Amino acid sequence: MSRKGWLIGGAVVVVVAVVVALIVISVSGGDSSGEAATPAETQGGAKVAALVKGLPQAEFAIGKPNAPVTVREFVDAQCPVCKTASEKTIPGIIKGPVKDGTARLIIEPLTFIGSDSSSAALAIAAAAQQDKGFAYTEILYANQGQENSGWATDEVLTGIASATPGLDVEAWKTARSGEAAANAVFASSDRGQASGVSATPTFVVKGPGGTKVITGAVDSSEVINAIEAVS
Repeated sequence: MSRKGWLIGGAVVVVVAVVVALIVISVSGGDSSGEAATPAETQGGAKVAALVKGLPQAEFAIGKPNAPVTVREFVDAQCPVCKTASEKTIPGIIKGPVKDGTARLIIEPLTFIGSDSSSAALAIAAAAQQDKGFAYTEILYANQGQENSGWATDEVLTGIASATPGLDVEAWKTARSGEAAANAVFASSDRGQASGVSATPTFVVKGPGGTKVITGAVDSSEVINAIEAVS
């Protein structure tokens, strides 16, 4: 693991097989034993609710659709550096250029670390169908388990859904095993490869003044400076 980000290397090529396998498991029922965690047992819901309050959300994005700058954050839900970025980098971006309408932030879930990555990515994509992809992702980080430990269970992912403000949990459950969620994850993988993403998190900042790429859980000021440079 890089100090600044999780290195992807060639592992991204396995995304399709892993996600397809998870869809088959989900459609056939999977492991649905146990009751879902309640919002009280799930960390981060209130904090994220306060962060997104009053801001427009659409699919995986937060911020005004006509913002002059787009920031795509390529992430893996299992990546510990992505969790650090959620705590260190994201709040400043949201409270600054996203809130003032300069930038729009879009989550791009990748699935290179393992099967928990794919389970979580499909859960994020299902939440995105209700325009809650960003909020779900941020709450997920607050409940992130150890890599490839099997932590992204139905119970945990459903608890996160219950804690996501405004999310219809029953509709989300159906969407997780749908073709649209899988296609959204595939599309994020394609965009990551097209952008040359080799580690997570990677921020691709694009505006009228060009494109800048930043990798790692950097201080929010570094991304904000990039937003200003391309505005």
